[in-house]
Amino acid sequence: MVLCVIALKKVSQRTTKLLYIVNSLTMKYPKRLQGLFSFLRKLRIPFKVTFIIMGIASTLWFLIRVIPKPSRAAYPCMQAAAPIMSGFVVYLVTIVSSAWAFRTFKRNLKRYRLVPAALALLITLTASLLFIGNNQFRARADIAIPTTIHIPNEPMGEGVGIFPGRVVWAWNPDATNENCTNTWKVKEDPNDDDGYFMPQNNDQDIIDDMLSASLKKLTGAESDTEAWSAMFKFHNQKEGKGEMDYTDGETIFIKINQGTASWMKDPADLSISTDAPWREAYYGVTETLDHLILSVLRQLVTVNGIPQENIFVGDPIAHVYKHTYDYLHAEFPDVKYFDREYNTLGRYKTDGESEYNVILYSDFQEIMPIAGMDKIYVEMEQADYLINMACLKGHQRAGITLTAKNHFGSHTNLSAEHLHPGLVWVEEKDWEGSYDLMRTDYGMYRVQVDIMGNNYMGGNTLLYMVEGFWGGPEATMKPVKWKTAPFNNDWPSSLFISLDQVALESVCFDFLRTEFTEQNHTGLAFPNYTAADDYLHQAADQANWPEGIEYIPDGENVLTSLGTHEHWNNATNKQYSRNLGLEEGIELVSIPENLVTSGIGVPATGTINDGFTAAYPNPFSDQVQLQFKVTRNANVSLKIYNLAGQVVYQVPDQSYQPDEYTLTWKGVNGNGIALPEGMYVARLKIITPVGIQLDSRRLYFLK
Repeated sequence: MVLCVIALKKVSQRTTKLLYIVNSLTMKYPKRLQGLFSFLRKLRIPFKVTFIIMGIASTLWFLIRVIPKPSRAAYPCMQAAAPIMSGFVVYLVTIVSSAWAFRTFKRNLKRYRLVPAALALLITLTASLLFIGNNQFRARADIAIPTTIHIPNEPMGEGVGIFPGRVVWAWNPDATNENCTNTWKVKEDPNDDDGYFMPQNNDQDIIDDMLSASLKKLTGAESDTEAWSAMFKFHNQKEGKGEMDYTDGETIFIKINQGTASWMKDPADLSISTDAPWREAYYGVTETLDHLILSVLRQLVTVNGIPQENIFVGDPIAHVYKHTYDYLHAEFPDVKYFDREYNTLGRYKTDGESEYNVILYSDFQEIMPIAGMDKIYVEMEQADYLINMACLKGHQRAGITLTAKNHFGSHTNLSAEHLHPGLVWVEEKDWEGSYDLMRTDYGMYRVQVDIMGNNYMGGNTLLYMVEGFWGGPEATMKPVKWKTAPFNNDWPSSLFISLDQVALESVCFDFLRTEFTEQNHTGLAFPNYTAADDYLHQAADQANWPEGIEYIPDGENVLTSLGTHEHWNNATNKQYSRNLGLEEGIELVSIPENLVTSGIGVPATGTINDGFTAAYPNPFSDQVQLQFKVTRNANVSLKIYNLAGQVVYQVPDQSYQPDEYTLTWKGVNGNGIALPEGMYVARLKIITPVGIQLDSRRLYFLK
């Protein structure tokens, strides 16, 4: 009897867990079912009731769609709904069979018919345990993350910079030691360690040269001094201070990424602690490289003559590790190595928090219920300039972690957990255990946008940098060797810099999503979360903001475009729109120059008005007419992409004279085989003597 009651209780608990998995799967539902689920959540309908309603809705929708056409069962949306439907059916069968068997058990027990009673009890327990042990729901939820399509060369937003939208990528494999093992070896002899950050694994002279060359490419200057002068003047002009260079007495805060120092430090000397086996596993996590920080200090102090005492280096949420401090302090002893807690060990302890909350989050605590606003430390609040030094890493919650998420360590809280609900992947802990919520719709609130537009963070940044010498798959994982070209199973050995934060993160995102796929690094494909780049869409253009959300991180002024976003044409050529001769979007400049394929044709001299004029009917079930025009003699090609970014149909390049034309697509692939219904993207490329025009239309195929 007791076992039966326990089993039935477990069924109830399992139902609650299944409901949370339903939550992670709703991103693949049709909008009508997503709306129903959200409506039930807002009404605070009990979990079991919500589960039953969603189960009935899923079952009816599945049957209505699949019975007339069984092939639809293979559609992704049906595969997402199937486990919810089957779970609901199993739940009903379990409850009905358990109730019937339990009543039969009691009836036979009263009549002393022990054998039938025992059989009934066995049926009850078996049905309950079958439901409890059914793990298909968890597995299906784990694989239900949809892939996304990244349309190439479709720029949005407005480029920022001396050369708007310019990103500089420097690569030199000799900067890093190919044979580095990144291991902690002998605790008694720290000189025997082989961490990636150790001097023997990095060539300081090469890294210095890479930074110098990048600064000159970014600004068009002929010397380092001229490059910094141009950046100071550009920044101050943008901030409304006039075309001013650096002024004596102004302070610079270099925000590094060293978050593990908050929990991996040895309190005695702030070295990396390896006093437990689990800590040894985190030795050598990818964080801002000491050698690049030193290169920046040399530029500021040695090249530009900025007093050391006017420069802060630190990660406010954490500490500056001993190995970092020792390496930098040896050459620059008067730089202020910032710490929120220590005033010993050569660290500069903060003077305290800002008087007011200077970070405001525009969701008004609807998405992030305990993160309405934050303070920062006064040294960052009062700094005249920031330099944001992030790392080239994927991230299990955000998909990627670059300069925007680097500021998750800039507030005065001891952790950034209060900001996690504003990311792509959220772990909730308000019941027995936890569940995963994938916020994979485009147009959802993204906390990174508030940070990028904040006056004391993105708004006060002189230079954005992404250190990619030892790129990693995740914020708290070790670096890995990259398989994609030009790295070819070596460390990425790269540096990325820009004055356009959106453009910089867009370029780094393309590198990360291309490298960290399931094929290259099983289980580490975080950058390929759907909507991992949603915050870049929103930072670039208000048109991509969520309904009902206005980003006002200072509480007064609504953000405008923070930069330009787009994706490269492919991972081989790595061309963005400005590389192709257009006058908008990103320009990726590489060192050496041959890393990015040179543009096609003559750079555009004016606006080209060629492209799509209509697509009808849309949605379509039989065929869609794609109308376009060209105003000059042109070479035109059409490609149709699916949601995985694959070309499923294409019309080869053809020559056209100025006129209007129509191409027809019947929802088939190149072999004439019908494709599944869903959303596709038509991509038109028009090459004329004055440049290249790229245009896209979203198509909705319904059968």
